[in-house]
Amino acid sequence: MRNSTNIFLICLLLFLSVFSVASSTLSGYTYADVNSKPVLQSPSNHPIYSKYDFSNTEEVFNLGTQPFFSPTGLITETMKRDNVLHKALSELGIKARFFPFLNGNDVNLFLRRGDIDAGIGGDMPTITAAATSEIVVTSLIQQGFTSILAKHPIMIRKLKGKKIGYTKGSNAHYALLRALASDGLDVSQVQLIPMDVDKMPEALSSGEIAAFSAWEPTPTITLNKYHETTVIHKYISSGFMYFTKTFSENHPEAVRHIIAAEVRALKWLRSNRENLLLACDWSIQASKALANREIGLTVAQGALLAAADIISYTGPPFIPNRDLSLEGPLRAEFQLLKAIGKVPTSTRWEKVYNSFDLNIMSDILTGSRKYKINEFNYNTE
Repeated sequence: MRNSTNIFLICLLLFLSVFSVASSTLSGYTYADVNSKPVLQSPSNHPIYSKYDFSNTEEVFNLGTQPFFSPTGLITETMKRDNVLHKALSELGIKARFFPFLNGNDVNLFLRRGDIDAGIGGDMPTITAAATSEIVVTSLIQQGFTSILAKHPIMIRKLKGKKIGYTKGSNAHYALLRALASDGLDVSQVQLIPMDVDKMPEALSSGEIAAFSAWEPTPTITLNKYHETTVIHKYISSGFMYFTKTFSENHPEAVRHIIAAEVRALKWLRSNRENLLLACDWSIQASKALANREIGLTVAQGALLAAADIISYTGPPFIPNRDLSLEGPLRAEFQLLKAIGKVPTSTRWEKVYNSFDLNIMSDILTGSRKYKINEFNYNTE
């Protein structure tokens, strides 16, 4: 984790060197300026989400997951089958339910609506939620690469005037904005086309878009299926689990049991390759069900991607203190989000900073026997 964070900070230094350019380039940009509308207009008519029955009551815990987000899909699919978790929550009078979403922006929308109590999101959705809602960020759940792909090798600046696929409010959105700014492009000089990540590979191959920005496994799926495509930019990003402040305050023990399930899942996934392959199959099946199509990724390929990400690191998923420092990457992202109008300019960094609770993970590790982080009992049927 430390090595990955160091790489992240090195990349950040490069970003900071052009941040003044980014700020001047993007300062006049708000989402109203984008010449296309976000994919999700209304939850009531969405082809997937309109079928969800959240029935959110005090007796139910609803978690928004992202099976397309590697390796979080493996982690949350493992948590979903964790009998230790379900028993612990049952004793608290709570039933856990898992709802898959296509991206973190959609997770945040349903979090704000009160349909779900917690979510999984990349760094940009997490910071946005922390800045605009009342949440508690509890743990790191992903750290890996976001990539920009094109049909052939091309400089970012050569994308001027071209259509670029992206998912609004995602970590890939942030990576794209950062890449454009670092190469001297104003966002108004490209055409941002919002789309779901599962549609991006075909859109790129058909020429509907000239490039796209996405998280794994979409880049690998694209490279496997369309061999002429190539990665033209990479950015290290993180993912987090976060809860509504209301749920966290009303159910502090439930929150700790849920995060303990994440710790347990990571231990189980790291213990042997068979577990990793099984969880990868679960994640792929969940992704196929969500997209209603084959996703172009084998179990072995998915496991290899996951093994290269947070699963390859030892230790619990602590949020690094340095990431939250005034010179850290999360504050730099927050500053850019304010510059582009995603976060109100009146929002102070302290609001985001105070949304991160680093004590919950410490409580779980201190009470490892109570939270049974070394007890593994999964429904593998």
